[in-house]
Amino acid sequence: MQPFALRFPSVAEWRGRLIPLALPLAMFVALLALGGDRGYFYREDAYESNIHNYTTARALAIAKNLSPDHNFRLAHRIWRDDGGGLAYGLYSRFPIGSFALAKLAILPFGGDIASELIAARVLALLMFCGAAALACLAVARIAGSRRIALVAVTLAFSGFYAVYTADDVSNESVMDVFGAALVFHGMVVFVQEGRFRQLLVKTCAALLVGWHVYALLLPFIALGLGGEAIALWRSAASGEKAKAARAAIIALVRSRYVALGAVSVLFGAALLAFNFVNEYAVYDAERTSSERTAWDSALLRFGLNADFNEQRGDELGWGKFIRRQFYRAGVSFVPYSVARAVGYDFETPEPFDITLAQAALGAAATVAALGALALARGHRLLLASAVLFGFCWGFPMRYSTFERYNYFEGVFYLWLALALFAMAMMGARRLLGERVGGRVSLGLCAAAALVFSLSVFHAGQRDRDAAEAEREKTEMAEISAIREITRGKSVEIFPYHNKVITKFRKSYYTAGSYYATGDFTFGDFPCEPRRSDFLISHYRDDSLNPLTPEHRFVFLYEGASPLDLCRAERRRLEASEPAARSVFDVYLQESSLTYLKAPCEPSDYEARFFAYYYPADPNDLPAKDRRNGYSKLRGWHAWYPNGVSAFDGACLMTLQTPDYPAAAIRAGQWVWSGERQWEADILWEAAIAPPPDAEARAFYEKTYQDIVSSGEPAARTAFDLYLDLDRNTLSYLKAPCGEDDARGRFFLSVHPVDVADLPEDRREIGHESLNFTFAPPAGAIFDGKCMATRQLPDYEIARIETGQWIPGGDRLWDAEIVVSD
Repeated sequence: MQPFALRFPSVAEWRGRLIPLALPLAMFVALLALGGDRGYFYREDAYESNIHNYTTARALAIAKNLSPDHNFRLAHRIWRDDGGGLAYGLYSRFPIGSFALAKLAILPFGGDIASELIAARVLALLMFCGAAALACLAVARIAGSRRIALVAVTLAFSGFYAVYTADDVSNESVMDVFGAALVFHGMVVFVQEGRFRQLLVKTCAALLVGWHVYALLLPFIALGLGGEAIALWRSAASGEKAKAARAAIIALVRSRYVALGAVSVLFGAALLAFNFVNEYAVYDAERTSSERTAWDSALLRFGLNADFNEQRGDELGWGKFIRRQFYRAGVSFVPYSVARAVGYDFETPEPFDITLAQAALGAAATVAALGALALARGHRLLLASAVLFGFCWGFPMRYSTFERYNYFEGVFYLWLALALFAMAMMGARRLLGERVGGRVSLGLCAAAALVFSLSVFHAGQRDRDAAEAEREKTEMAEISAIREITRGKSVEIFPYHNKVITKFRKSYYTAGSYYATGDFTFGDFPCEPRRSDFLISHYRDDSLNPLTPEHRFVFLYEGASPLDLCRAERRRLEASEPAARSVFDVYLQESSLTYLKAPCEPSDYEARFFAYYYPADPNDLPAKDRRNGYSKLRGWHAWYPNGVSAFDGACLMTLQTPDYPAAAIRAGQWVWSGERQWEADILWEAAIAPPPDAEARAFYEKTYQDIVSSGEPAARTAFDLYLDLDRNTLSYLKAPCGEDDARGRFFLSVHPVDVADLPEDRREIGHESLNFTFAPPAGAIFDGKCMATRQLPDYEIARIETGQWIPGGDRLWDAEIVVSD
């Protein structure tokens, strides 16, 4: 083993290293200048944003709570137990290093949430750019060309996962990307120069921020040992194979690859032991080890939790798992801006069942990278480790509780893209020659810089508008003021549907204070009389004398209980006119839809509530909802059935509404059976819609007259039914007509000539159900007339059955239209 000695690079060496460092500097400037004010807690339009918010808020909550007062426990929340002592909600599955770095970044800005978030974001961006710098230095050594390194790294770091998580303050993405880059650079230097101690130091430093490094070390150590074993076997004389085998085993045991694996495992075990000790001190000694978070996580990820495996069933199938990995690899390989331009589907990052077509790009990239290894001269060990990195980490993620949702784990497939881009550039230079290849690589550097800039710009522009940004700043200032007052006291947060205070964020916002209870979940709405030192809510009730009357969004009360606010909310609602009256009165407020019933029994809220939100502008809808034309407002199960809170003989349940205006809302209850919901399960529903304006009434009147003048109706009953076979529509018209005539449900059953034309799940019953309500946008009530038009399937129709009924009551009318014999 070579002696350890400090050696400072020469001027020429520094010049060669400083040129690649221009890349991370340019990336950092681009991220700050083009990345936009993305914020952390307001990216609600896309599904993946919720996970991004969650990981950031959780990491910062742990960082805020990290202190010697709590024995440096990794606690994402702290509360008072029944005896008044402190209890902890631990997140001990990862090492302490990443949270300590976040703590150092936000420490100088204690109390100022906006400044803390800026500091945390800058830390993440610096680590992102630092990872790019290390990767650039490593690839430059492998390829022997700084230009190749610049192009490969810039393109790889332009991928969707990389750009989108660039400011994610989490040990599960950017910080571990930096750790992997640190180890990869150490691996390159070790292979080329034999500097083993440097690799050991970099490995231990990387393990301080996360375990993902093991997925890079695994193929490196396994392939390295395999290569040494093959070399020893080939070097032995044919007559001395047995003796050579014994010598080879001894040599392999003493191999530096074995030493690297041993040191990394021992160092990681020491970090994990620190977490276990803290968990043992926090949890009662009577609890079994399988209930401890770090231990349970280890069992889960390696498929040793039998209960979980049985619960998830076919979700853990190898086919779905492999398609999911190739899907992630493909999304990582395509630069964000290019994926946007071609419409590559990552709006729902981890569909439940990814198709082969969606996984094809990642599979092709993987095959190409593995094939290129056969042509690469030297450095195959390093490049193969990069190609296999993401897959080696993906294996334990097959058993992770959130493996469907951990889309950000795909960021580790950027090393596959990095290896493929580097090998493609190296192959092109070999074919074109140094001079021509140099000119081409210069042009590719400019193109890669443009791709990265566009990717960062697109990622920053799509998240929120100026109004959201301004509101967030105001709310941060209000929460900062509240946090100073509540520091060290017990705090109750109520209710769940405030955009600022949810499970994903409240741990961070109240870090330094203590919860009144540790039993909180996303969606709790408990109208209970328990009283804490303070209560935080977005409800303003002057009768309770808020301590922050000057606030606009978040208010602080001393000594109040959730029940006090529930009663105040009920009084406020009952003093206004509901938007709709039915079994429940439905109130539409600025950012929520509330169901209220008094008196109320448990049987009234056993059925599930629903609400469909139809926007005034369909373009406001998230991409995943545009096919339906509406968004579902979700109620979350918690303390009471279906998220309903019962108090003083009343029932109250609130759903959050989107920021964009609505053209109509359908609200009601249905019987939840755990399967697909058919309209016949609906118990009641109410339509909420603003009355049509003059322009809309004129449009409806013209449409009405056009239908009437088109000919005789196909059937006359309570409504006149007009069938238009050219446009494949069925229209319902009635005049005079009012809301009472259009209430209830309209059933519409379409029977085809050929049953094979039906969707597969409807062939057994022989018809397709297109049931609807008359609420907008399905129907319109205007100037004493009712009109609704339904689009029929495009197959040949034999007959149509339709009519109207009141759910739970009698059928009002029905009709049959024979279309084809």
